[in-house]
Amino acid sequence: MSLDLPFAPMLAERGGEYRTVDLKGEAHYIDFGGEGTPVVFVHGLGGAALNFMQVAPLLREAGHHVYAIDLAGFGLTRAQQLSSSVRGNAGLVSRFIDQVAGEPVVLVGNSMGGLITAMVASMHPELVQAVVLLGPAMPVPKRYPGRQLASLRTLATPAASGIVGRVRKRPLTPEAEVEVAMRVCLAERDSLDLDVFEAHVDLAKIRRGYPEVMAAMGLATRTMFREIISHGQVLKRYRSIEAPVLLINGAQDRLVGVEAARWAKRANPRWSYEEWDDTGHVPMLEHPERTASTIAQWVGTHVRSAA
Repeated sequence: MSLDLPFAPMLAERGGEYRTVDLKGEAHYIDFGGEGTPVVFVHGLGGAALNFMQVAPLLREAGHHVYAIDLAGFGLTRAQQLSSSVRGNAGLVSRFIDQVAGEPVVLVGNSMGGLITAMVASMHPELVQAVVLLGPAMPVPKRYPGRQLASLRTLATPAASGIVGRVRKRPLTPEAEVEVAMRVCLAERDSLDLDVFEAHVDLAKIRRGYPEVMAAMGLATRTMFREIISHGQVLKRYRSIEAPVLLINGAQDRLVGVEAARWAKRANPRWSYEEWDDTGHVPMLEHPERTASTIAQWVGTHVRSAA
């Protein structure tokens, strides 16, 4: 089923259409079309499928059928029948791959979505051909003990900005809410496409009508922290991933520092790793062309060799 949305024309220009599917509750996703190995994008805390509206068409042109899902409690997917917990959303993504993509996918996750991607790949190897992690939520290396709590707080900052204002009864405007999040997530605010900003503002306006947003955000945040606080638990999850993994982290990422990404790479030497100097927390928004070409080239090599 297609939806009448203010940003639908922007998506249509990029070959995308919002759709709904029953996955033990109504879930929303963008189908960007295409043929070939399916790619499923998973957004982070406070994000949405719209985060991928620039990079998805480029991967479609590279020979993939591309989807981007709204996790429960985010975007247009309500946290009513569906749980916004990290494990609940890992289950949602698994059902989406099984019922919508219909075959093993290249699973790409950013921030909290990177955590969820790693969980799905670890628990359901039959659903995942390859894994791409874009600034995934992960613990700070143990040799930086004072940074762990600061990192966890920073991860929640963009998503929490609008909620804090509502609790204090001084809500930010939708425009200001999106602006705050983008300034934290981007290395350079001016790198953001204006259409992408406007689409996110339109989505923020829609979400003002969802009364469960604050509770859903709180549950997602608490469960994300629980899943990344233990280095041993995270390493066990990473090492159980059978699919090839590409990790990309921005050197200017304020939310997931490069120390964490380097720690993950050292602990998993078979992973491919790229560190981008001019990049913050959301490479798919900052450098969509580079992100798409990097993923396409890497998948072209590693999915075939893994077959």
